[in-house]
Amino acid sequence: MKQLSYLIFLVCVIQLAGCQVKEVPAGLQEQLDSIAAVMVPQHAEALCDINMVMGEGGTIIVKGETNLPQAKEEILAMLGRSGYSYTDSITVLPDPAVVEKPWGLVSVSVCNIRTRPSHAAEMATQALMGTPVKILNKRRGWHLVQMPDSYIGWVRNTVIELTDDEMAAWKGSDRVIYLGHTGVITDSRGETVSDVTFGAIMFTNGTRGDKWTVVLPDGRSGEVKKSEAAELKTWAESADIEPQMLISFARSFMGTPYLWGGTSTKGVDCSGYTKTIYYYGGVIMTRDASSQFRYGDEVSIEKPLESLAPGDLLYFGSDRDGRINITHTGMFIGDTEFIHASGSGMVIINSFDSTRTNYSANLLQILQGARRVTTFTEGKGLERVSQHSWYF
Repeated sequence: MKQLSYLIFLVCVIQLAGCQVKEVPAGLQEQLDSIAAVMVPQHAEALCDINMVMGEGGTIIVKGETNLPQAKEEILAMLGRSGYSYTDSITVLPDPAVVEKPWGLVSVSVCNIRTRPSHAAEMATQALMGTPVKILNKRRGWHLVQMPDSYIGWVRNTVIELTDDEMAAWKGSDRVIYLGHTGVITDSRGETVSDVTFGAIMFTNGTRGDKWTVVLPDGRSGEVKKSEAAELKTWAESADIEPQMLISFARSFMGTPYLWGGTSTKGVDCSGYTKTIYYYGGVIMTRDASSQFRYGDEVSIEKPLESLAPGDLLYFGSDRDGRINITHTGMFIGDTEFIHASGSGMVIINSFDSTRTNYSANLLQILQGARRVTTFTEGKGLERVSQHSWYF
């Protein structure tokens, strides 16, 4: 009886061993992770959610999704060189089977963009009315969108979908950009159609008296004061990042509430604020402070009051064994002072001068660097609206 029990036990062990799925070789997974890290240095600006599992017969199944065709190509080429057989189950977004119209326009004055397709999810950033977006995916009434600054997130019911041809028609249409701080779009009777904030883009079909007649992305029509808007192409080609102009615009935000993820005149976080300031000068800047720190010309902070110039962006954070972690940003406005969206509650001005009442010893202590972007080389992270292919 004991011998029979032992034989049954031995058979079960052999069967279980045979049923175990082999793991993907660690070296392959490391190579895949390295490719993803190179392709997506900033997680919120691209997708490369790809992994590997071992299938039957020792075939590796590589699956997941990315919006970067070149990432898929690199991964498959790596697997091809490995000598292992594999099955390609990578989806490149947008998937035509899910997304029929790959473009969109934001239809509300300020659109909240979240990290997950849920109203309860963290707000990652915002987009303004008329902002062109690329639709990457759809899920239960939510759109996964990528914005002109490459940032990616989820929105619900606030994007008007466009085909490639409709997007081309929009880029060739007559449009105006709202340049006031905040305002309203009204109908011919003076009734409010929508609120509007700086940066909103609208179709125009002409003027009536002292107003532009406009059509919003969702078809609503109204009027906006000529003094508060300009023809988009004219503005984009003439917009200037002259420091004093930027400072004047930045000061118009004084007292504006701090809002995590905010990039509008209704509320801003620190990097959303600097991004909005430079958009006033016709420049699309990357979204997060840690990303902004990678662009522009480095300015010495050894003696900041001697080297800084108005318009320079300041970056604060920590330095641990040479690894700098940027957590805050603001703009130098001259005379020892800088303006920033403070996590304490609002847009304020502080000073590096210890004799001033607005002196901030803490921020001076954690100042990690400065970048000059009043002159810059065009490219990813810093791009003029007039040169961005999603606008013209």
